[in-house]
Amino acid sequence: MSSEKPPLFKQTSQYRDWRFTPESLAQQRAANNKKGIERVLQGLREEAQVDDDPSMSETRINEAKNNLLTPSEELELVDYYLQMVHVYALTYKRNGLLKPDAVNNVKATAINFIKRFYIHNVVFDYPPKSIMLTCFYLATKVENAFVKIDDFIRPLQSAEMKRGGKAQTKNEDILDLEFVVIQSLQFELAAHHPYRPAYGFYLDMQAYIEDKGLLKEVYEKTQSYIDQSLYTDLVFFYQPSQIALGAFKLAAKDKDLDIDPYLTQCFEARLLESLYTILDDIQDIVSNRNPTAVDKAREIDRKLILCRNPEKNPNSKLYKKKVADQGEVPYQSDSE
Repeated sequence: MSSEKPPLFKQTSQYRDWRFTPESLAQQRAANNKKGIERVLQGLREEAQVDDDPSMSETRINEAKNNLLTPSEELELVDYYLQMVHVYALTYKRNGLLKPDAVNNVKATAINFIKRFYIHNVVFDYPPKSIMLTCFYLATKVENAFVKIDDFIRPLQSAEMKRGGKAQTKNEDILDLEFVVIQSLQFELAAHHPYRPAYGFYLDMQAYIEDKGLLKEVYEKTQSYIDQSLYTDLVFFYQPSQIALGAFKLAAKDKDLDIDPYLTQCFEARLLESLYTILDDIQDIVSNRNPTAVDKAREIDRKLILCRNPEKNPNSKLYKKKVADQGEVPYQSDSE
């Protein structure tokens, strides 16, 4: 019996608990969507019993049935808010709330948390804007770039007022969801990203590639491909080092740099054959990513307003009645 330890990444909770095949991930999301729809309709039926206008409640149920989101629509809406993480990261950097060297880690961890959260939850219960902000705030803590909550919401409120309205985001909008997010993450807050292994490959390649200037250009381009990879499901399929190398391959192709001699020096032929299959898949997924446009996100968001689960909507009569009658905790995770 071999006593050899597995590679370090295979000893992490990310490898142990957050790995899927494309098929198992699609099945999980479809099952979540189906259960979420059942909770929406059940919640609306319960709300009808406490509503003063039963006919209005029937109309409300029919509206929800006609606007229920599909698993792909849920994904599209979440994807839009994943993109907003990048926008907010740059905003906090400009405001001096995030140091430049913390931006990538905070952004990548926040995106990782959002994607993990919606493995166990659905947008019917938890619309992604609030989850996105909570995950971003939590990521600043995890990545040792903590921002005080008052400072954190100030840019959000400023943006809301610039759009001609009043400041709507409040501290509790984020803090009230913090525990449900952590619970849905199974209290596993370590997130591993491709940025660090990409830098390791860059240093290593300098011993094999003569044109250091071109190699630097490739490495800088690699960063943008890693950024794009964060929005995909690659984090659930492959190791960060594999994603980093796939991004390097894409960047090298763009800059007409052949890194295959480096790979043949570093990997045995048998391992390289299987690695190339993985790298090809990573390159295909990153290259074919289709981000959700703002108009599409707004369309889905309008549908979501009509099919939210009232049991978890603080503005609904059912929610308010349950809190008043039973003193229930406002938010509870549906994580199994």
